[in-house]
Amino acid sequence: MGRKRIILICFIIIMMVGGTVACSNAKETSNSAGTPTANNQSVDATKETGKPNTEAKTRSYKHMSGTSEIPVKAERVVTDWYYGQLVALGLKPIGTDDFVLKNHPFIKKDGTESIGQSLEKIVELQPDLIISWGASKYDNFSKIAPTVPLELSGGPKDSVRIFGDILGRKAEAEQWITQFDTKVEAARKKVSSKISKDETFTIFNIWKNKLRVYGFVNMGGYALYEGLQVTPAPKVDKEFRNAKEWYREISYEVLPEFAGDHIILTTYDPEGTSTVLKELESSPLWKNLKAVKNGNVHVVNYNYLYNDDPIAVENQIDILADAILAGR
Repeated sequence: MGRKRIILICFIIIMMVGGTVACSNAKETSNSAGTPTANNQSVDATKETGKPNTEAKTRSYKHMSGTSEIPVKAERVVTDWYYGQLVALGLKPIGTDDFVLKNHPFIKKDGTESIGQSLEKIVELQPDLIISWGASKYDNFSKIAPTVPLELSGGPKDSVRIFGDILGRKAEAEQWITQFDTKVEAARKKVSSKISKDETFTIFNIWKNKLRVYGFVNMGGYALYEGLQVTPAPKVDKEFRNAKEWYREISYEVLPEFAGDHIILTTYDPEGTSTVLKELESSPLWKNLKAVKNGNVHVVNYNYLYNDDPIAVENQIDILADAILAGR
């Protein structure tokens, strides 16, 4: 075992023990109401001015796993999922999951390192805050730094506001929302000038050997239906408008029931072994769809639609508008 690895493991153990001691000390130094005492305040200002600095460095934040003492304004953040939410607020995470880092087409990797599945790497990065998808890693992450677990399913504006609160960047969140609304309005006007409200839309994805239909959240769903405000196909609206599921695998036989006047089509076939698209495109069932007959099948790169964070949705607005209007 290398010397560096031994040092990191020892450091993790120290962090775990230290965290326990810190919790114990916090209980002893808190007042009866549970509010922070002078231990959370700077003593340097007292030496320089003779007056205590009452500006808190941390605050309590309630989340799905309890409550954490987080920085008032975090600067060194690690996340295993919420890459785009941080970047939208002008804060590049110092570390994120390797898959997220390599598969976000709209964010440059510079300034962010891959954390893989390594707690040691996170320790090495010395974050002041960790934001995770869900609570499964909370116990491990919270021993390294204050951790906030989240499971967000709302639109980009909701998630930007939530992150603006967590990161102490509420003003930045509102600025992003203002420019996002401006972009969306311009794209919406461009599409509505060429596409009538009577024309309907459906998002289909061929995922390896499966055919999926998507609703209002991901794979461009928010950008298409909430952003550009085009009309979903009737069955899409009925099945997904208030449903918890974001997509559904369907058989070829029911495809015409979901298909709108326009089809947004993506494919995910990293091994290059799927024959589904060729089989589908050569079938009478596909050829007889109104969207196919009228040349309204809009093929979009899967990676462009995969993410549903604010930066991704912001780009999807333009990508989908351009795809829909191509040739019109």
